[in-house]
Amino acid sequence: MNCHRKNLFFFLIFITLSLFLLAACSGLPLIGKKKEEKTEKLPEGKTVKVEGLGTVKGVNPPVAESPAPAKKPSPEPIPKREPEARVASVPTRPFAAAPLGFESQRLPFLQMGFKKKVAVLDFENKTTYQEERIGEAVAKRLSDKLEATQRVVIMDKAVVSEMLRREGLKFETLTELPVMKQAHRSMGIQAFALGTVTDVSILSSKASETSDEEVSFATAKVEIRLFDASTGNLLKTFIGRSPIFGTKESGEQSRGKAVMKAIDLGLEDILEGFLRQLDYLDWTTTIAKMEGENLYINAGKLSGLRVGDTLEIYAPGKEIIHPATKISLGWTTGQLKGIVKISELFGVDAAIGKVSQGSGFTPNDVVKSTAR
Repeated sequence: MNCHRKNLFFFLIFITLSLFLLAACSGLPLIGKKKEEKTEKLPEGKTVKVEGLGTVKGVNPPVAESPAPAKKPSPEPIPKREPEARVASVPTRPFAAAPLGFESQRLPFLQMGFKKKVAVLDFENKTTYQEERIGEAVAKRLSDKLEATQRVVIMDKAVVSEMLRREGLKFETLTELPVMKQAHRSMGIQAFALGTVTDVSILSSKASETSDEEVSFATAKVEIRLFDASTGNLLKTFIGRSPIFGTKESGEQSRGKAVMKAIDLGLEDILEGFLRQLDYLDWTTTIAKMEGENLYINAGKLSGLRVGDTLEIYAPGKEIIHPATKISLGWTTGQLKGIVKISELFGVDAAIGKVSQGSGFTPNDVVKSTAR
């Protein structure tokens, strides 16, 4: 009995140990069999070895071909532009309004401004170079620059003097007050210009130690006085100074050339203001002669008149003198007598006007532009 119990006890222990061993060993792989790991198959291609890793084969994946860009239409060729014709700087005439008393008359469109007549007199030379004719040179330079603007008619001083003497006027200089007024009435001169040249300095030296060529620089100061011919009043004084830079000249007569460069720079410093002041003066002229309906005008092609232009004729106005200063304040506008239309241009600066309206004209009458 005891022996049977002992056998049963050992049998139970055996069974328990067997079950424990089976449970412990079920998580281990079988010996001799290696667990297979799933790896992605690399595409066939170039073998690449990376340091610290294994050798693998692979190829770059093919790049998707991008569609070819759409062909842009070629731009149309830009047409060549013809170079624009350059014209001189001339102030345009505004639309002309109907003159007082003649509103029914239709006036043409005027495209160019009438030019002012200016007499440029010699300039006084107040420099240390008295042997040089600097004053005459400045007057010539100023005349050339004013004419180049195509806004001014330069009246030669010798011609003005001769014409006034033919009228029986006795004078010593054209700067006398009665002389200026007479030049305005009989010749239509709007202004006189004169002045002085001062402070001319010259700096000269050799171009180099090995060269005998002379190099010169200069500075100059130019003063211009502008007078209203109708009253003899001084309108304005302009002063132009030139810097030494930009006046370099070399070779023969380098000093004279440098001085003229300095004078040119001084005049250019004045020119714009001079023309602006000149624009404040009214354009007027006079009747030179009358034959029936034909009026001969003291202005023509040179002054900017054209066939078809219309002009107003006024009786001479009255000059107003300030009672205290005795200075002329200007001329009043006389009574409007009528209108003439330019039918012909002749000579250098004269025209024939046909009477359109009005009567009772005289050689002393004032001729004005209808443009305002």
